[in-house]
Amino acid sequence: MCGRFHFNSNDKDIERILSELPESERNVQIKFGDIYPTYYMPVLTKDKHPILSKWGFGKFDGKGVLINARAETVTDKQTFRKSFLERRCLIPASGFYEWDTYKNKYYFERLDGKVLYLGGFYRNEDGENKFIILTKQSTPPVEKYHNRIPVIVGEDIKDYYLNDKDFARRFILTDNQIKLKAHL
Repeated sequence: MCGRFHFNSNDKDIERILSELPESERNVQIKFGDIYPTYYMPVLTKDKHPILSKWGFGKFDGKGVLINARAETVTDKQTFRKSFLERRCLIPASGFYEWDTYKNKYYFERLDGKVLYLGGFYRNEDGENKFIILTKQSTPPVEKYHNRIPVIVGEDIKDYYLNDKDFARRFILTDNQIKLKAHL
């Protein structure tokens, strides 16, 4: 499960994404550093421009938020199906965190240091966009520490993921192709 990720303001790709936000959304306080559920973040959509979105769908009972969805069942769950099929997004991140069974926190980032694009989807809820991060069975090196990993989308397939629902349905179940390194 991806319950926290990192967003570095010094990255050139992230700076570019922030500069492309609509003027009306630039006044919202975007956090940098460790990102927690309910924080506002820019996400990339099929419209090619980032939008501001809040991490987490509201739960039906009004208590807390849903922050992740399992790739294996996303199209089976009524809460997620329509959003995944119609409104996929990419969440730019410098890296993400996972905890092992001993509660040790590990940070994962790309081996080449570039921005990660976490696969997700969004919907409009109570007048604002809200997103969820997709997770799947872990691949190396994350599987050594945790049984889930965010879906990571490479730069070369971003457009396919965002625009082609059949491609996206197949892709979210494939092994991670982006090389990662772990830090304790």
